[in-house]
Amino acid sequence: MRIILDHLVETLGQGETAVIGGIVRSSGSAPRTSGAWLIAGQVGLVAGSVGGGAVEGACLKKAMQLLQGRESSVMLRFSLTDQSPAESGMLCGGNIEVILARVEPEQTPFFRRLQQGYRRKTHPLLLIFLPQEGYPARFGVVDDDADDNIPATLRQQVLQNVKRTPFLVSHDGGEVFVEPLVHPGTVHLVGGGHVALATAQLAAFVGFAVKVMDDRSEFADPDRFPQADEVRVVPGYKQCFGEQMGAADYLIAATRGHHFDREVLAQALRTQAGYIGMIGSRRKRQAIYALLQEEGFRPADLDRVHCPIGLTIGAQTPQEIAVSIVAELVQVRADTMS
Repeated sequence: MRIILDHLVETLGQGETAVIGGIVRSSGSAPRTSGAWLIAGQVGLVAGSVGGGAVEGACLKKAMQLLQGRESSVMLRFSLTDQSPAESGMLCGGNIEVILARVEPEQTPFFRRLQQGYRRKTHPLLLIFLPQEGYPARFGVVDDDADDNIPATLRQQVLQNVKRTPFLVSHDGGEVFVEPLVHPGTVHLVGGGHVALATAQLAAFVGFAVKVMDDRSEFADPDRFPQADEVRVVPGYKQCFGEQMGAADYLIAATRGHHFDREVLAQALRTQAGYIGMIGSRRKRQAIYALLQEEGFRPADLDRVHCPIGLTIGAQTPQEIAVSIVAELVQVRADTMS
């Protein structure tokens, strides 16, 4: 959802009208489940996907009509079970329902509010009142701001049912789709070498926020890591994690030496980060763990560390190692969110 919000706010901020589309209900072996989104503009698809194939083609065609016509929203229903793969462009079956709603530049403040809450990890809830005959779709939000123009009974109902995945609630004879804007997590890369460079690119690609630290300015260079949200120089790797860390923080020690990795791990183990990993061999792990135990860390503390880091896929190059690392991060994130 991060990429969707960023592209939507950017498009609206340029004074352009857009259409946001998302799957609100699915059953069977549909290609995407509820919570899959796309943004369409005058140029066609801007970002995201609701599954590809003929379904996405039909959604984009209707989005173009919404941009040009008087109708501002519509529900599209697709049954893939009764279609051949050649007809649908997909091998899977199932049924999906997609909401398409036109969004005007005047709504920029609303979506910027969502974007900011998402970035601050305050977990706002996006509400879409699904269209009914004579009533177009409209948007709402439930967040820390009580002045959200959401009926108190609906707000209470949403908060009682809130979870990490999208859901539907009934309200006033219709349905409201609720999309929890759960932050996808932040990867903190300590060390800006070749593996970190590839890992930052892949981590950002799969939706993580990325922060990079190095004690050398030529490596902690924003131009070197254009996809990172933050790049900073940390002399001696002291005080790398000054902010509050939680389950959505993924810390990776990837410095240029054992001494610095030990320093980073000692700091990481004092946080509540959901994931701690270190690049290195089992021999390196044994040496660093011995030093950390001398500092007072217990074996149970060290069990939190993923080392060797990443899934076992026979990775050799920095890019392959990055794939194994990010695959493990995605796996941990999925387990946490489930």
